[in-house]
Amino acid sequence: MRTGIASKYGERRRARTGHLLHTATKTIVAVAVQRREAIVLENIEGIQSLYRKGNGQGRRYRGRMNGWSFGEAQRQIEYKARWIGLPVIRLSRRETRGSSVSCPRCGERLQSDKRLERKLWCSSCRVVMDRDMVAAINLSRRGRVRFARSRPPIVEAQGRAVEAMKGNPTPTVIPRVDTLKLTHQRKS
Repeated sequence: MRTGIASKYGERRRARTGHLLHTATKTIVAVAVQRREAIVLENIEGIQSLYRKGNGQGRRYRGRMNGWSFGEAQRQIEYKARWIGLPVIRLSRRETRGSSVSCPRCGERLQSDKRLERKLWCSSCRVVMDRDMVAAINLSRRGRVRFARSRPPIVEAQGRAVEAMKGNPTPTVIPRVDTLKLTHQRKS
């Protein structure tokens, strides 16, 4: 009896979480398409080790934090962005190191204060920002640098032909989704 009730409510919770996750990732991709920007993702492997027993968190908090799938949001964002043709940049651990503690304006190490809770401040710029906002700004900048490095140099000035992005004859192929599209192409 207990397992049946727990299973029923577990399914309901999973369905609600899945719907919220789908809606959030769809909105992220839609905003990126509207602004014509790439999506930058951080490598989150090992994030669950932050919520283990003995790390100073309570049992219920650890249960809530470990109750959702960390990689599912990234997987859905990547899948939906690639479906539309939006570039997705995954930064490595090395590239994301220090992203939430370095000032986005001057690069100095940010200071924390117990009274400011989640806010960090820079001693040289005198700016106070939320630590998640600091990390988002720094990751977007690092993603732009990586994207600029990965793009081929512009050859138009030298008079050579350059492949147009919109008329690219080789689309991005998504395994298990595009298999039918590739095998049953019609001649028009």
